[in-house]
Amino acid sequence: MTKQNATVNPVVLRRGVHIGSGNAESDDEFLFDCFVNHPGVERALSLENAGMVLAGRTGSGKTAILRHVEERAHQCTSLDPLDMALSYVANSDALRFLQAIGADLDLLFQVLWKHVLSLEFIRLRWEVESSEKSRSIFQKFVDFCRRDERRKRAIAYLENWQGKFWITMDQNVKELTETVEKKLHAEVGAELAKFKAGGQYDKRLSQERKSEIIARTRKIISEDQLAELHGVVDVLANVSADDTRSYYLLIDRLDERWVDDSIRFRMIKALLQSLRSFRKIRSLKILIALRSDILERVVQETSDIAFQREKFEDYRIDMRWSKVDLKELVETRLNKLFRRQYTTHPIGFADVFPAKIGQRETFEWMLERTLLRPRDIISFVNECIDAADGQNLISLNALRRAEIEYSRKRRDALLQEWRSAFPTLDKLLSAIIKDRQSSAALADLSEENGTIDEFCLTVCSEHQSNFDPLHHACQVRINGKGEAFRVVQEAVAVLYRTGVVGLKLQPQDRFLYSHLDQPFISADLLRPETRIRLHPMLHASYNLQDAQG
Repeated sequence: MTKQNATVNPVVLRRGVHIGSGNAESDDEFLFDCFVNHPGVERALSLENAGMVLAGRTGSGKTAILRHVEERAHQCTSLDPLDMALSYVANSDALRFLQAIGADLDLLFQVLWKHVLSLEFIRLRWEVESSEKSRSIFQKFVDFCRRDERRKRAIAYLENWQGKFWITMDQNVKELTETVEKKLHAEVGAELAKFKAGGQYDKRLSQERKSEIIARTRKIISEDQLAELHGVVDVLANVSADDTRSYYLLIDRLDERWVDDSIRFRMIKALLQSLRSFRKIRSLKILIALRSDILERVVQETSDIAFQREKFEDYRIDMRWSKVDLKELVETRLNKLFRRQYTTHPIGFADVFPAKIGQRETFEWMLERTLLRPRDIISFVNECIDAADGQNLISLNALRRAEIEYSRKRRDALLQEWRSAFPTLDKLLSAIIKDRQSSAALADLSEENGTIDEFCLTVCSEHQSNFDPLHHACQVRINGKGEAFRVVQEAVAVLYRTGVVGLKLQPQDRFLYSHLDQPFISADLLRPETRIRLHPMLHASYNLQDAQG
Protein backbone atom coordinates (compact mmCIF):
# COMPACT_ATOMS: atom_id res chain seq x y z
CA MET A 1 0.00 0.00 0.00
CA THR A 2 1.33 3.47 -0.87
CA LYS A 3 0.51 7.08 -0.10
CA GLN A 4 -1.52 7.22 -3.28
CA ASN A 5 -3.92 4.75 -1.66
CA ALA A 6 -4.25 6.81 1.53
CA THR A 7 -7.90 7.64 0.81
CA VAL A 8 -8.82 3.94 0.97
CA ASN A 9 -6.39 3.10 3.74
CA PRO A 10 -8.29 0.66 6.00
CA VAL A 11 -5.97 1.34 8.95
CA VAL A 12 -7.34 3.20 11.97
CA LEU A 13 -4.75 4.21 14.54
CA ARG A 14 -5.85 3.60 18.11
CA ARG A 15 -4.29 4.67 21.39
CA GLY A 16 -2.72 1.69 23.10
CA VAL A 17 -2.54 -0.43 19.93
CA HIS A 18 1.23 -0.65 19.59
CA ILE A 19 4.00 -2.39 17.65
CA GLY A 20 5.14 -4.22 20.76
CA SER A 21 7.10 -3.42 23.86
CA GLY A 22 10.64 -2.18 24.24
CA ASN A 23 11.12 -4.83 26.93
CA ALA A 24 11.90 -8.26 25.48
CA GLU A 25 10.52 -9.95 28.60
CA SER A 26 7.00 -8.70 27.79
CA ASP A 27 7.18 -8.67 23.99
CA ASP A 28 6.12 -12.23 23.12
CA GLU A 29 3.46 -11.00 20.70
CA PHE A 30 6.06 -9.47 18.35
CA LEU A 31 9.52 -10.65 19.44
CA PHE A 32 9.68 -14.04 17.75
CA ASP A 33 7.48 -13.36 14.70
CA CYS A 34 9.26 -10.07 13.95
CA PHE A 35 12.78 -10.98 15.06
CA VAL A 36 15.48 -9.06 13.17
CA ASN A 37 18.70 -11.00 12.71
CA HIS A 38 21.12 -8.65 14.46
CA PRO A 39 24.82 -9.40 13.70
CA GLY A 40 25.26 -10.34 17.36
CA VAL A 41 22.92 -13.31 16.97
CA GLU A 42 25.36 -15.43 14.98
CA ARG A 43 28.21 -14.56 17.32
CA ALA A 44 26.08 -15.59 20.26
CA LEU A 45 25.05 -18.90 18.71
CA SER A 46 28.50 -19.81 17.36
CA LEU A 47 30.49 -22.08 19.68
CA GLU A 48 33.68 -21.12 17.88
CA ASN A 49 33.17 -17.41 18.45
CA ALA A 50 34.63 -16.09 21.72
CA GLY A 51 31.80 -13.61 22.28
CA MET A 52 30.06 -14.37 25.57
CA VAL A 53 29.07 -10.98 27.01
CA LEU A 54 26.17 -9.23 25.27
CA ALA A 55 27.09 -5.67 26.23
CA GLY A 56 24.93 -2.68 25.51
CA ARG A 57 22.67 -0.04 26.90
CA THR A 58 19.25 -0.87 28.22
CA GLY A 59 16.84 -1.50 25.36
CA SER A 60 19.53 -2.51 22.88
CA GLY A 61 18.29 -6.08 22.44
CA LYS A 62 20.42 -8.17 24.82
CA THR A 63 17.52 -10.04 26.41
CA ALA A 64 15.86 -10.44 23.01
CA ILE A 65 18.92 -12.29 21.71
CA LEU A 66 19.09 -14.50 24.80
CA ARG A 67 15.42 -15.39 24.35
CA HIS A 68 16.05 -16.09 20.66
CA VAL A 69 18.95 -18.42 21.55
CA GLU A 70 16.76 -20.16 24.12
CA GLU A 71 14.05 -20.60 21.47
CA ARG A 72 16.45 -22.11 18.92
CA ALA A 73 18.74 -24.18 21.12
CA HIS A 74 17.65 -27.64 22.25
CA GLN A 75 20.13 -27.98 25.12
CA CYS A 76 19.83 -24.71 27.00
CA THR A 77 19.48 -23.55 30.61
CA SER A 78 18.73 -20.02 31.82
CA LEU A 79 20.29 -19.06 35.14
CA ASP A 80 18.51 -16.38 37.12
CA PRO A 81 20.71 -14.64 39.73
CA LEU A 82 17.57 -14.09 41.82
CA ASP A 83 17.28 -17.90 42.16
CA MET A 84 20.89 -18.48 43.19
CA ALA A 85 20.55 -17.61 46.88
CA LEU A 86 23.50 -15.25 46.57
CA SER A 87 21.88 -13.08 49.23
CA TYR A 88 22.87 -15.93 51.55
CA VAL A 89 26.49 -15.06 50.71
CA ALA A 90 25.92 -11.34 51.32
CA ASN A 91 24.24 -12.02 54.69
CA SER A 92 26.85 -14.48 55.96
CA ASP A 93 28.28 -13.05 59.21
CA ALA A 94 31.62 -14.71 58.56
CA LEU A 95 31.97 -13.25 55.08
CA ARG A 96 30.66 -9.83 56.14
CA PHE A 97 33.34 -9.77 58.83
CA LEU A 98 36.09 -10.57 56.36
CA GLN A 99 34.82 -7.90 53.99
CA ALA A 100 34.63 -5.37 56.84
CA ILE A 101 38.31 -5.87 57.75
CA GLY A 102 39.43 -5.60 54.14
CA ALA A 103 39.89 -9.22 53.12
CA ASP A 104 39.77 -9.91 49.37
CA LEU A 105 36.72 -12.08 48.63
CA ASP A 106 37.24 -12.07 44.87
CA LEU A 107 38.70 -15.58 44.91
CA LEU A 108 35.68 -16.90 46.80
CA PHE A 109 33.29 -15.27 44.32
CA GLN A 110 35.17 -16.84 41.41
CA VAL A 111 34.98 -20.21 43.16
CA LEU A 112 31.21 -19.78 43.55
CA TRP A 113 30.69 -18.99 39.87
CA LYS A 114 32.96 -21.74 38.58
CA HIS A 115 31.34 -24.22 40.92
CA VAL A 116 27.78 -23.28 39.87
CA LEU A 117 28.59 -23.13 36.15
CA SER A 118 30.41 -26.48 36.25
CA LEU A 119 27.55 -28.24 38.00
CA GLU A 120 24.93 -26.61 35.77
CA PHE A 121 26.80 -27.84 32.70
CA ILE A 122 26.93 -31.36 34.17
CA ARG A 123 23.18 -31.26 34.82
CA LEU A 124 22.47 -30.01 31.31
CA ARG A 125 24.96 -32.19 29.41
CA TRP A 126 24.08 -35.51 31.11
CA GLU A 127 20.45 -34.70 31.98
CA VAL A 128 21.03 -35.37 35.67
CA GLU A 129 17.73 -35.50 37.54
CA SER A 130 18.45 -37.72 40.55
CA SER A 131 21.18 -38.60 43.04
CA GLU A 132 21.53 -42.05 41.41
CA LYS A 133 22.18 -40.53 37.99
CA SER A 134 24.53 -38.06 39.67
CA ARG A 135 26.69 -40.83 41.13
CA SER A 136 26.65 -42.69 37.83
CA ILE A 137 28.00 -39.64 36.03
CA PHE A 138 30.71 -39.20 38.66
CA GLN A 139 31.85 -42.77 38.02
CA LYS A 140 32.10 -41.88 34.34
CA PHE A 141 34.51 -39.07 35.27
CA VAL A 142 36.54 -41.44 37.46
CA ASP A 143 36.82 -44.03 34.70
CA PHE A 144 37.83 -41.40 32.17
CA CYS A 145 40.59 -39.98 34.38
CA ARG A 146 41.74 -43.24 35.99
CA ARG A 147 45.17 -43.18 34.33
CA ASP A 148 45.75 -39.44 34.56
CA GLU A 149 47.53 -38.47 37.79
CA ARG A 150 47.23 -34.78 36.96
CA ARG A 151 43.45 -34.88 37.39
CA LYS A 152 43.31 -36.48 40.82
CA ARG A 153 42.57 -33.17 42.58
CA ALA A 154 39.72 -32.43 40.19
CA ILE A 155 38.22 -35.89 40.77
CA ALA A 156 38.61 -35.42 44.53
CA TYR A 157 36.69 -32.14 44.26
CA LEU A 158 33.91 -33.74 42.22
CA GLU A 159 33.76 -36.65 44.65
CA ASN A 160 32.53 -34.31 47.36
CA TRP A 161 29.58 -33.46 45.10
CA GLN A 162 29.06 -36.79 43.35
CA GLY A 163 25.52 -37.23 44.65
CA LYS A 164 24.56 -33.58 44.26
CA PHE A 165 24.98 -32.76 40.57
CA TRP A 166 21.19 -32.69 40.33
CA ILE A 167 20.46 -30.24 43.16
CA THR A 168 19.38 -26.67 42.45
CA MET A 169 21.66 -23.65 42.15
CA ASP A 170 20.56 -22.13 45.43
CA GLN A 171 21.35 -25.37 47.26
CA ASN A 172 24.77 -25.45 45.62
CA VAL A 173 25.54 -21.90 46.68
CA LYS A 174 24.32 -22.46 50.24
CA GLU A 175 26.27 -25.68 50.70
CA LEU A 176 29.48 -24.23 49.32
CA THR A 177 29.12 -21.11 51.46
CA GLU A 178 28.36 -23.17 54.56
CA THR A 179 31.51 -25.20 53.95
CA VAL A 180 33.58 -22.01 53.91
CA GLU A 181 31.76 -20.64 56.96
CA LYS A 182 32.52 -23.76 59.03
CA LYS A 183 36.21 -23.47 58.24
CA LEU A 184 36.20 -19.77 59.13
CA HIS A 185 34.45 -20.40 62.44
CA ALA A 186 37.05 -23.05 63.28
CA GLU A 187 39.86 -20.61 62.52
CA VAL A 188 38.59 -17.26 63.90
CA GLY A 189 35.42 -18.15 65.80
CA ALA A 190 36.13 -15.80 68.72
CA GLU A 191 36.51 -12.78 66.44
CA LEU A 192 33.33 -13.68 64.55
CA ALA A 193 31.37 -13.87 67.82
CA LYS A 194 32.53 -10.37 68.78
CA PHE A 195 31.63 -9.05 65.32
CA LYS A 196 28.13 -10.53 65.54
CA ALA A 197 27.67 -8.97 68.99
CA GLY A 198 27.86 -5.53 67.36
CA GLY A 199 29.61 -2.46 68.68
CA GLN A 200 31.55 -2.02 65.40
CA TYR A 201 34.13 -4.57 66.48
CA ASP A 202 35.77 -4.47 63.05
CA LYS A 203 36.49 -0.74 63.44
CA ARG A 204 38.10 -1.23 66.84
CA LEU A 205 40.61 -3.73 65.49
CA SER A 206 44.09 -2.44 64.75
CA GLN A 207 45.41 -2.72 61.23
CA GLU A 208 48.00 -5.17 62.47
CA ARG A 209 45.30 -7.41 63.96
CA LYS A 210 43.23 -7.20 60.78
CA SER A 211 46.24 -8.24 58.71
CA GLU A 212 46.85 -11.17 61.04
CA ILE A 213 43.24 -12.42 60.74
CA ILE A 214 43.31 -12.02 56.95
CA ALA A 215 46.53 -14.03 56.79
CA ARG A 216 45.05 -16.81 58.94
CA THR A 217 41.95 -17.10 56.74
CA ARG A 218 43.77 -16.85 53.44
CA LYS A 219 44.35 -20.60 53.29
CA ILE A 220 40.56 -21.13 53.49
CA ILE A 221 39.82 -18.84 50.57
CA SER A 222 42.83 -19.56 48.42
CA GLU A 223 43.89 -20.06 44.84
CA ASP A 224 44.03 -23.80 45.53
CA GLN A 225 40.25 -23.99 45.23
CA LEU A 226 40.36 -22.15 41.92
CA ALA A 227 43.05 -24.55 40.73
CA GLU A 228 40.85 -27.52 41.66
CA LEU A 229 37.92 -26.04 39.76
CA HIS A 230 40.18 -25.24 36.83
CA GLY A 231 40.97 -28.96 36.80
CA VAL A 232 37.26 -29.77 36.94
CA VAL A 233 36.62 -27.64 33.86
CA ASP A 234 39.52 -29.43 32.16
CA VAL A 235 37.94 -32.81 32.99
CA LEU A 236 34.57 -31.69 31.63
CA ALA A 237 36.22 -30.43 28.45
CA ASN A 238 37.96 -33.75 27.84
CA VAL A 239 34.96 -35.93 28.68
CA SER A 240 32.85 -33.84 26.27
CA ALA A 241 35.48 -33.55 23.54
CA ASP A 242 33.63 -35.82 21.08
CA ASP A 243 30.17 -34.40 21.75
CA THR A 244 28.79 -32.80 18.60
CA ARG A 245 25.80 -31.19 20.31
CA SER A 246 25.68 -27.57 21.49
CA TYR A 247 24.92 -26.47 25.04
CA TYR A 248 24.07 -22.98 26.24
CA LEU A 249 24.03 -21.47 29.73
CA LEU A 250 22.30 -18.07 29.72
CA ILE A 251 22.53 -15.44 32.46
CA ASP A 252 20.34 -12.34 32.47
CA ARG A 253 18.93 -9.83 35.00
CA LEU A 254 22.36 -8.93 36.41
CA ASP A 255 21.19 -5.31 36.47
CA GLU A 256 18.55 -6.11 39.12
CA ARG A 257 19.05 -6.17 42.89
CA TRP A 258 19.77 -9.90 43.12
CA VAL A 259 22.27 -9.24 45.90
CA ASP A 260 23.33 -6.25 47.98
CA ASP A 261 25.33 -3.61 46.12
CA SER A 262 28.13 -4.03 48.65
CA ILE A 263 29.17 -7.19 46.80
CA ARG A 264 27.09 -7.20 43.59
CA PHE A 265 29.66 -5.53 41.36
CA ARG A 266 32.50 -7.66 42.70
CA MET A 267 30.43 -10.75 41.98
CA ILE A 268 29.84 -9.58 38.41
CA LYS A 269 33.56 -8.98 38.05
CA ALA A 270 34.22 -12.53 39.34
CA LEU A 271 31.74 -13.90 36.81
CA LEU A 272 33.50 -12.10 33.96
CA GLN A 273 36.86 -13.43 35.14
CA SER A 274 35.46 -16.96 35.34
CA LEU A 275 34.06 -17.08 31.82
CA ARG A 276 37.35 -17.49 30.02
CA SER A 277 38.22 -20.87 31.52
CA PHE A 278 34.98 -22.39 30.18
CA ARG A 279 36.10 -21.75 26.62
CA LYS A 280 37.90 -25.09 26.98
CA ILE A 281 34.56 -26.89 26.77
CA ARG A 282 34.05 -26.69 23.01
CA SER A 283 30.42 -27.82 23.12
CA LEU A 284 29.44 -25.16 25.70
CA LYS A 285 28.60 -21.51 25.20
CA ILE A 286 27.96 -19.29 28.22
CA LEU A 287 26.14 -16.07 27.38
CA ILE A 288 25.47 -13.22 29.78
CA ALA A 289 23.62 -9.95 29.22
CA LEU A 290 25.28 -6.95 30.84
CA ARG A 291 24.18 -3.33 30.64
CA SER A 292 26.85 -0.77 29.77
CA ASP A 293 26.25 1.21 32.94
CA ILE A 294 26.66 -1.91 35.09
CA LEU A 295 29.92 -2.75 33.34
CA GLU A 296 31.04 0.83 33.95
CA ARG A 297 30.23 0.53 37.65
CA VAL A 298 32.11 -2.79 37.85
CA VAL A 299 35.18 -1.11 36.39
CA GLN A 300 34.83 1.87 38.77
CA GLU A 301 34.43 -0.23 41.89
CA THR A 302 37.08 -2.83 41.06
CA SER A 303 39.88 -0.68 39.80
CA ASP A 304 42.67 -3.23 40.26
CA ILE A 305 45.17 -3.36 37.43
CA ALA A 306 44.29 -6.95 36.53
CA PHE A 307 40.72 -6.00 35.59
CA GLN A 308 40.71 -3.85 32.49
CA ARG A 309 38.17 -3.28 29.74
CA GLU A 310 40.67 -4.16 27.03
CA LYS A 311 41.15 -7.70 28.33
CA PHE A 312 37.49 -8.47 27.74
CA GLU A 313 37.10 -6.99 24.27
CA ASP A 314 37.31 -10.40 22.55
CA TYR A 315 34.51 -11.69 24.77
CA ARG A 316 32.14 -8.79 24.18
CA ILE A 317 29.29 -8.78 21.70
CA ASP A 318 28.49 -5.10 21.35
CA MET A 319 24.82 -4.39 20.75
CA ARG A 320 25.01 -1.76 18.02
CA TRP A 321 22.23 -1.43 15.46
CA SER A 322 22.37 -0.10 11.92
CA LYS A 323 19.70 2.20 10.53
CA VAL A 324 18.77 -0.49 8.01
CA ASP A 325 18.15 -3.06 10.74
CA LEU A 326 16.03 -0.63 12.77
CA LYS A 327 13.98 0.26 9.69
CA GLU A 328 13.38 -3.45 9.08
CA LEU A 329 12.35 -3.88 12.72
CA VAL A 330 9.74 -1.11 12.49
CA GLU A 331 8.44 -2.17 9.07
CA THR A 332 8.04 -5.79 10.15
CA ARG A 333 6.17 -4.88 13.32
CA LEU A 334 3.89 -2.34 11.62
CA ASN A 335 3.05 -4.90 8.98
CA LYS A 336 2.22 -7.56 11.57
CA LEU A 337 0.08 -5.13 13.57
CA PHE A 338 -2.02 -3.86 10.68
CA ARG A 339 -2.30 -7.09 8.67
CA ARG A 340 -3.64 -8.82 11.75
CA GLN A 341 -6.32 -6.19 12.35
CA TYR A 342 -7.26 -4.68 9.01
CA THR A 343 -5.93 -6.14 5.78
CA THR A 344 -3.85 -8.90 4.22
CA HIS A 345 -1.96 -6.35 2.12
CA PRO A 346 1.46 -5.26 3.39
CA ILE A 347 1.40 -1.95 5.22
CA GLY A 348 4.63 -0.30 6.26
CA PHE A 349 6.10 2.91 7.62
CA ALA A 350 5.40 5.00 4.51
CA ASP A 351 1.70 4.13 4.62
CA VAL A 352 1.00 5.75 7.97
CA PHE A 353 3.80 8.31 8.49
CA PRO A 354 4.39 11.56 6.55
CA ALA A 355 7.19 11.35 4.01
CA LYS A 356 9.11 14.30 5.44
CA ILE A 357 9.24 16.58 8.42
CA GLY A 358 10.74 19.85 7.25
CA GLN A 359 13.52 18.93 4.85
CA ARG A 360 14.27 15.59 6.52
CA GLU A 361 13.05 12.10 5.73
CA THR A 362 10.72 11.27 8.60
CA PHE A 363 12.35 8.00 9.61
CA GLU A 364 15.81 9.62 9.54
CA TRP A 365 14.48 12.48 11.67
CA MET A 366 13.05 10.00 14.17
CA LEU A 367 16.24 7.92 14.29
CA GLU A 368 18.25 11.07 15.04
CA ARG A 369 16.21 11.32 18.23
CA THR A 370 17.19 7.84 19.36
CA LEU A 371 20.38 6.17 20.52
CA LEU A 372 19.88 3.68 17.66
CA ARG A 373 18.29 1.12 19.96
CA PRO A 374 15.16 -0.97 19.32
CA ARG A 375 13.52 0.25 22.52
CA ASP A 376 13.86 3.90 21.48
CA ILE A 377 12.37 3.60 18.01
CA ILE A 378 9.60 1.24 19.18
CA SER A 379 8.72 3.72 21.91
CA PHE A 380 8.71 6.64 19.47
CA VAL A 381 6.45 4.86 16.97
CA ASN A 382 4.06 3.86 19.76
CA GLU A 383 3.84 7.48 20.96
CA CYS A 384 3.05 8.55 17.39
CA ILE A 385 0.21 6.00 17.17
CA ASP A 386 -1.22 7.26 20.47
CA ALA A 387 -1.00 10.89 19.31
CA ALA A 388 -2.91 10.03 16.10
CA ASP A 389 -5.74 8.24 17.90
CA GLY A 390 -8.70 7.68 15.58
CA GLN A 391 -6.88 8.83 12.41
CA ASN A 392 -5.76 6.91 9.31
CA LEU A 393 -2.42 8.68 9.10
CA ILE A 394 0.02 10.27 11.50
CA SER A 395 0.03 14.02 10.88
CA LEU A 396 2.94 16.38 11.42
CA ASN A 397 1.15 17.83 14.43
CA ALA A 398 0.72 14.36 15.92
CA LEU A 399 4.41 13.65 15.27
CA ARG A 400 5.46 16.80 17.13
CA ARG A 401 3.17 16.04 20.07
CA ALA A 402 4.52 12.51 20.22
CA GLU A 403 8.09 13.85 20.22
CA ILE A 404 7.46 15.85 23.41
CA GLU A 405 6.08 12.87 25.32
CA TYR A 406 8.73 10.52 23.92
CA SER A 407 11.54 12.94 24.80
CA ARG A 408 10.32 13.32 28.37
CA LYS A 409 10.14 9.57 28.87
CA ARG A 410 13.58 9.03 27.32
CA ARG A 411 15.08 11.63 29.67
CA ASP A 412 13.59 9.89 32.70
CA ALA A 413 14.68 6.48 31.42
CA LEU A 414 18.22 7.73 30.77
CA LEU A 415 18.55 9.05 34.32
CA GLN A 416 17.28 5.75 35.67
CA GLU A 417 19.58 3.77 33.40
CA TRP A 418 22.76 5.48 34.57
CA ARG A 419 21.80 6.14 38.20
CA SER A 420 23.88 3.19 39.35
CA ALA A 421 27.08 4.43 37.71
CA PHE A 422 26.52 8.20 37.91
CA PRO A 423 24.10 9.04 40.74
CA THR A 424 24.52 12.81 40.29
CA LEU A 425 23.56 12.83 36.60
CA ASP A 426 20.15 14.45 37.22
CA LYS A 427 21.77 17.32 39.14
CA LEU A 428 24.38 17.68 36.43
CA LEU A 429 21.73 18.00 33.74
CA SER A 430 19.90 20.66 35.73
CA ALA A 431 23.14 22.63 36.10
CA ILE A 432 24.30 22.41 32.47
CA ILE A 433 21.06 22.52 30.48
CA LYS A 434 19.60 25.94 31.10
CA ASP A 435 18.67 29.16 29.34
CA ARG A 436 17.27 27.03 26.50
CA GLN A 437 20.70 26.51 24.96
CA SER A 438 21.39 23.17 23.28
CA SER A 439 24.98 23.97 22.35
CA ALA A 440 27.81 25.61 24.27
CA ALA A 441 31.61 25.77 24.54
CA LEU A 442 33.36 24.43 27.63
CA ALA A 443 35.03 27.81 28.08
CA ASP A 444 31.60 29.41 28.49
CA LEU A 445 30.49 26.79 31.00
CA SER A 446 33.62 27.17 33.13
CA GLU A 447 33.12 30.93 33.38
CA GLU A 448 29.84 30.39 35.21
CA ASN A 449 31.54 29.97 38.58
CA GLY A 450 28.34 30.43 40.55
CA THR A 451 26.63 27.56 38.73
CA ILE A 452 29.68 25.30 39.02
CA ASP A 453 30.15 25.99 42.73
CA GLU A 454 26.45 25.48 43.43
CA PHE A 455 26.61 22.13 41.65
CA CYS A 456 29.72 21.12 43.61
CA LEU A 457 28.08 22.02 46.92
CA THR A 458 24.99 20.00 46.02
CA VAL A 459 27.07 16.94 45.11
CA CYS A 460 29.31 17.14 48.17
CA SER A 461 26.46 17.77 50.62
CA GLU A 462 24.90 14.40 49.88
CA HIS A 463 26.05 10.92 50.79
CA GLN A 464 29.40 10.40 49.13
CA SER A 465 29.63 7.77 46.42
CA ASN A 466 33.28 6.85 46.13
CA PHE A 467 32.73 5.42 42.65
CA ASP A 468 31.28 8.66 41.27
CA PRO A 469 34.07 10.46 39.37
CA LEU A 470 32.39 13.82 39.93
CA HIS A 471 32.65 13.62 43.72
CA HIS A 472 36.41 13.99 43.80
CA ALA A 473 36.49 16.90 41.35
CA CYS A 474 33.73 18.71 43.26
CA GLN A 475 35.39 18.10 46.63
CA VAL A 476 38.68 19.52 45.39
CA ARG A 477 36.86 22.57 44.03
CA ILE A 478 34.96 23.16 47.30
CA ASN A 479 38.22 22.91 49.24
CA GLY A 480 39.59 25.76 47.14
CA LYS A 481 42.23 23.65 45.41
CA GLY A 482 40.63 23.08 42.02
CA GLU A 483 39.67 25.10 38.99
CA ALA A 484 36.11 25.30 37.73
CA PHE A 485 37.29 24.08 34.34
CA ARG A 486 38.40 20.75 35.83
CA VAL A 487 34.89 20.17 37.18
CA VAL A 488 33.50 21.04 33.74
CA GLN A 489 35.87 18.56 32.08
CA GLU A 490 34.81 15.72 34.38
CA ALA A 491 31.14 16.65 34.07
CA VAL A 492 31.17 16.80 30.28
CA ALA A 493 33.03 13.48 30.07
CA VAL A 494 30.16 11.92 32.06
CA LEU A 495 27.51 13.62 29.91
CA TYR A 496 29.20 12.27 26.78
CA ARG A 497 29.59 8.76 28.22
CA THR A 498 25.90 8.56 29.08
CA GLY A 499 24.78 9.83 25.67
CA VAL A 500 23.36 13.11 26.94
CA VAL A 501 25.61 15.27 24.75
CA GLY A 502 27.75 15.07 21.66
CA LEU A 503 31.25 16.57 21.58
CA LYS A 504 33.01 18.65 18.95
CA LEU A 505 36.62 18.49 20.13
CA GLN A 506 37.93 21.02 17.60
CA PRO A 507 36.10 23.66 15.52
CA GLN A 508 36.77 21.73 12.30
CA ASP A 509 35.48 18.42 13.71
CA ARG A 510 31.99 16.97 13.58
CA PHE A 511 30.06 16.18 16.72
CA LEU A 512 30.87 12.78 18.23
CA TYR A 513 28.32 10.69 20.13
CA SER A 514 29.07 7.76 22.42
CA HIS A 515 26.50 5.47 20.79
CA LEU A 516 28.02 6.09 17.34
CA ASP A 517 31.69 6.78 18.00
CA GLN A 518 34.10 5.92 20.81
CA PRO A 519 32.14 5.18 23.99
CA PHE A 520 34.63 6.98 26.26
CA ILE A 521 36.49 10.25 25.88
CA SER A 522 38.91 11.17 28.65
CA ALA A 523 38.23 14.39 30.50
CA ASP A 524 41.87 15.36 29.90
CA LEU A 525 41.23 15.57 26.14
CA LEU A 526 38.60 18.29 26.52
CA ARG A 527 39.72 21.83 25.81
CA PRO A 528 38.11 25.27 26.33
CA GLU A 529 37.14 25.37 22.64
CA THR A 530 35.43 21.96 22.82
CA ARG A 531 31.70 22.30 22.24
CA ILE A 532 28.87 20.21 23.62
CA ARG A 533 25.50 19.68 22.00
CA LEU A 534 22.50 18.20 23.79
CA HIS A 535 21.39 15.03 22.05
CA PRO A 536 18.33 15.71 19.85
CA MET A 537 16.50 12.97 21.76
CA LEU A 538 16.28 15.37 24.72
CA HIS A 539 15.53 18.63 22.93
CA ALA A 540 11.76 18.48 23.22
CA SER A 541 11.88 17.62 26.94
CA TYR A 542 13.72 20.92 27.53
CA ASN A 543 11.75 22.86 24.90
CA LEU A 544 14.93 23.51 22.91
CA GLN A 545 15.30 24.17 19.23
CA ASP A 546 17.75 22.20 17.11
CA ALA A 547 21.22 23.71 17.14
CA GLN A 548 23.92 22.71 14.71
CA GLY A 549 26.73 24.35 16.73
